[in-house]
Amino acid sequence: MSRRFLPALLALALAAGAAPTGAPAQPRRARPDSLNAPTLPRDVARDVAARFNAPGTTRAFGRFEVPAGTTVAGDVAVLDGPVVVAGTITGRLTAVNADVTFRTGARVDGDVLVVGGVVEGRLDAELRGDYVRFRQPLQYTRDGERVVADLDDEGVGTWFRWRRTDAATGRRTTTGLTLTTGRTYNRVEGLPIQVGPSVEHAFSGGRARVDLLGIFRTAEQFAWDSGNVGHLARAELRLGRRLEARVGGRLYDQVTPVESWQLDGTESGLAAFLARRDFRDWFGRHGAAAYASLFAGPDASVTLSLADERWAARGARDVFTLFRPSATWRPNPAADEGRVHVLNATVRVDTRNDVDRPWAGWYVEADYERGTGAFTAIAPTSVSLPSPGYVPPPPGVFGARDLTPGRRTYGRGFLDVRRYNRLSPDRQLNFRVVLGGWLHGDELPLQRRFSVTGPGALPGFDFRQPAPVGRERSEVGLCRVGGTEPAGSPAQCERMAMAQVEYRGDIRVRLFGDDDGGRVRRRAWRTDFSWVVFADAGRGWLVGPRDAQRQVYPRGSVPPLGSFLADVGAGLDFGNHRANDVGSVGIYVAKAVTRPSPGTNLIVRVGQRF
Repeated sequence: MSRRFLPALLALALAAGAAPTGAPAQPRRARPDSLNAPTLPRDVARDVAARFNAPGTTRAFGRFEVPAGTTVAGDVAVLDGPVVVAGTITGRLTAVNADVTFRTGARVDGDVLVVGGVVEGRLDAELRGDYVRFRQPLQYTRDGERVVADLDDEGVGTWFRWRRTDAATGRRTTTGLTLTTGRTYNRVEGLPIQVGPSVEHAFSGGRARVDLLGIFRTAEQFAWDSGNVGHLARAELRLGRRLEARVGGRLYDQVTPVESWQLDGTESGLAAFLARRDFRDWFGRHGAAAYASLFAGPDASVTLSLADERWAARGARDVFTLFRPSATWRPNPAADEGRVHVLNATVRVDTRNDVDRPWAGWYVEADYERGTGAFTAIAPTSVSLPSPGYVPPPPGVFGARDLTPGRRTYGRGFLDVRRYNRLSPDRQLNFRVVLGGWLHGDELPLQRRFSVTGPGALPGFDFRQPAPVGRERSEVGLCRVGGTEPAGSPAQCERMAMAQVEYRGDIRVRLFGDDDGGRVRRRAWRTDFSWVVFADAGRGWLVGPRDAQRQVYPRGSVPPLGSFLADVGAGLDFGNHRANDVGSVGIYVAKAVTRPSPGTNLIVRVGQRF
């Protein structure tokens, strides 16, 4: 087999491992770092066990059936199954490691939660609550009539495990060999593969874990050089249950995306692997970090971290793609280089019922970053001053950047607020507001800046297209200000603001069905998908004295709304929020409605827009 084709197989494994699964309102989906785990996420496993063990629940071990014409009052929980429902359950149904079959006329008044099982006949039944299915089984032990969830396994691609348990104290030590990926694919690394040993020790009230992973990248046909080799060593101590505290540290040599808030790693990775289009830029981070986090249940967390890193620019390399192999990669833009100390404070609140396909709840992420360091190289912007000493820009030219190396200190903020609203069982109205940019100190390093064009932000506007020759190069999506455009068209905005709104509804198609007196007796084929209409608005700007091109604004002001870019669009999302057992692909058409106004863009997304 050709070495050039091996990254293709690995990337296909990446895509298969990233298939989305659903999540309930209670219990909820786990935090995003566990989304692709082959075992049930910890927060979900804990809540499933609590639901199974709840007082008043009718519990069954093995086969459980509700015949037609019979009613089971209250909640029902079944372990190992199978479950067949033809009658009525007045409460919730929880099926753990069990297949569920609904017969025509079945009714469940409460929520339906299925973990580790297959569901048949869901559309033949009347489900009055929320329906959620996880493909991962629950790892558990029996304690009489109770189920104790095994919360010690993270499920990060471990090849084998060796476990030793102290029967007297309950302390458990697990060792294993981990093989996983960076869950992305890009023009700098190809596919980053992480492999190495891990050790975890669980004790009363907490656990400790250590991972020692080498990183091997597939670029340049698996070339064994410094650009293709990295590492990630991490240690973490977790204490508490409902109120959980974590402290830990990391040693790393990784390639990091410049802007990760627009598209997730799986989506951008598939675009790179399939179509040779990379919607992210990348730079190297080599150093160490320490952090402390406090989790108030699954919904809220606060994290403080301090890192000592070396930042370095990375160039695009020879990376395999399935289609368009002769096309040229967009150059990976230059980055500021040097040794930097970075302090981060991050607050997250997540009450969404589902991370992948939410239809209710809030998501809020607020981050403050303070960086200070000695920079040995400064990346150019569209207007730069490559002189040994900074001089004021000529009259009428703003946004000029001093390229002189030296010490710089900056403050950066980022806020992402999303609200999901279920208007009816098949209608949904969602909002998102994103703000980010410079807060204080020196100008932002180039890799900490922003842009607002492309499929993850304003899809009606082309992503990182070079400015046309002979036309005005001022553009508020990237904050170009005349001059010479740097290679790769980097994001240059020191501040940005963006708002998104979408309205979606379910479409149900049933073919080859028999209708007998208003009741559907059988369906040979059916599918579920959603229609979506949306609108977006946003722009970026630089900070400084106001300029004639309306690209630069003083630190205490905001550009007028009339200067914002805006687009509208519509599309189909194949996989609705009540069919969480299937994946989701969205096809959208987006059109810019403000100047500049390019043509209509066709966008394919994996998962919901936000």
